[in-house]
Amino acid sequence: MKRTHLPFCIVTACCTWIGLVRVLPVHAQDGPLPAPVIVAEIQQRIIVDHIELIGTAHPRRTSLVASASEGKVVARFKEPGQALVRGERILLLNNDDLQARLISVTADLRLRTFRRDHSQGLRASEAISEDEEIATQSEFDRARAEMQDVRTRIADLTVRAPFDGAMVESLVEIGEWVDRGQSVAHVVAADTARVYVNIPERYVDRLRPGSPAVVTIAALGTDSIQSQIVAVLAQGYADSRTFPVIVEFANPGRRVRGGMSATVHLAIAESAQDLLVHKDAIITDAMGAHLFVVRDGAAALQAVSTGLASQGDIAIHGDGLQAGDLAIVRGNERIRDGQTVRVLRKLQ
Repeated sequence: MKRTHLPFCIVTACCTWIGLVRVLPVHAQDGPLPAPVIVAEIQQRIIVDHIELIGTAHPRRTSLVASASEGKVVARFKEPGQALVRGERILLLNNDDLQARLISVTADLRLRTFRRDHSQGLRASEAISEDEEIATQSEFDRARAEMQDVRTRIADLTVRAPFDGAMVESLVEIGEWVDRGQSVAHVVAADTARVYVNIPERYVDRLRPGSPAVVTIAALGTDSIQSQIVAVLAQGYADSRTFPVIVEFANPGRRVRGGMSATVHLAIAESAQDLLVHKDAIITDAMGAHLFVVRDGAAALQAVSTGLASQGDIAIHGDGLQAGDLAIVRGNERIRDGQTVRVLRKLQ
């Protein structure tokens, strides 16, 4: 029995060993399988930062209307909240002294006119000197100027709207005395609204008057309002390192009122194009930031420096990198420099 089974065992063992010999050289010859990876294309474009800033809405124009003359308020033609047209009457003042002065300067001008005309006739006949004629003409000119001043001050007893808009507040009541230069009414022009926001200093150099902006007014539940930057002020705030920016938009319905909270959306573009790569391509370790790009079917290690982020991408700088290179974004944690890879798909 022992002699019968021994040759069978020996034959079985030999066959197993031969099979192993045939299989093992195949793996040694082919090497490790390519690592499966997912890639994304390196792109070159201008980075656009999207920021939101909270500001306050204001009317385009606001004025504390001053009286150009002095007098007692005898009539008020507009009340707070009412619309105004440029040149429309707001207040009427009365000044009896000015009316009396008008009579006086009118009589004086009549006298000076007669003397001037008389002196011109005398001068024509050489009855008076040229100096006497000039003195008479000067007296006439002074009288005429005084007449013009009185007439202007009387006309200014009617206070008028300086522009189209609305009355916000009347600062005087009927019966009060108003001095020359005193503020008598607060008016605004609400057909155009402005929003004042403070923007961080790193963005200031990339903003220009005329650049587009979008404004939303939460209190009104309005849709986005297309606007534009009208001014970037030269003086900022040292404590916050921000600079005032003025955004303007049409307000035909005058629904946007001064003092409302407004959100300004700005898309701020970089001045030059950058190379951008998907954020998952960047690997950061003790040696710094790097990524792998696919070259000739293998992973090539590339050291990079990173810049601004934009919509899931990061700006990069590195020698030899160019737009169109395929950066590995999945599977890059397990591969080595020079290792063969197999691209499963490319992110769009």
